[in-house]
Amino acid sequence: MSALRSIAVTVIEVEEGAYRWRLVELGDEELGQGWSVLRQQPRAMKTYKAAMAAGLVELQKMIGDLDLGPREEEEPGRAKPAKKSGPVFGFGFGLPKLG
Repeated sequence: MSALRSIAVTVIEVEEGAYRWRLVELGDEELGQGWSVLRQQPRAMKTYKAAMAAGLVELQKMIGDLDLGPREEEEPGRAKPAKKSGPVFGFGFGLPKLG
């Protein structure tokens, strides 16, 4: 199995009341590499909570199997785990039931 990637969701406040998520990844610590931005929300949201939730959803899109987490690219010729499907939010806790 390939190595787990160190990816985090963070939220920045670009101006008062305007929040954007960022996905950042920690580079190779032995090489002195720090955090770098992988993806960033193009438009601001009105609350921290909304930006964080949207960032988590974006991170989930990058993960083939939420039980295993984000992994380094597989070597050529190695099989990738099957992607789980279905409604998912908040790292596999499912969508909220209304009513």
